[in-house]
Amino acid sequence: MPAHDPTPFQESEAQAAGSFTVERSPDGRWYTVTGACPVCRGRTVFRVAFGVLGPAKGRGRRTRPEPLTGSIPVYCQCGYPHPDRPPESPDSGCGAFWDVPVPPPPPGGATP
Repeated sequence: MPAHDPTPFQESEAQAAGSFTVERSPDGRWYTVTGACPVCRGRTVFRVAFGVLGPAKGRGRRTRPEPLTGSIPVYCQCGYPHPDRPPESPDSGCGAFWDVPVPPPPPGGATP
């Protein structure tokens, strides 16, 4: 992985570059996206909660949410200092954000 580039903080949409790993937690409630930020190249680990457990129509209570489809909006969380990052910023990165596609579920409908 290339070295981190301490770019000035700027909230901006970027195009995902390189490869990202998207893993679903065993209970189906979290997705973790790992890869390099396309702007500052810092290693980013972004975790997002997904799904609501509750009664399904005509069936009993769900034990895990349905798999996510589409894409996950990811924010740079490299953890490096970036000039001009406001102290009140909730992000710990350069301010870049981008979409990462969710991989399709495994064949046969099984979910990890």
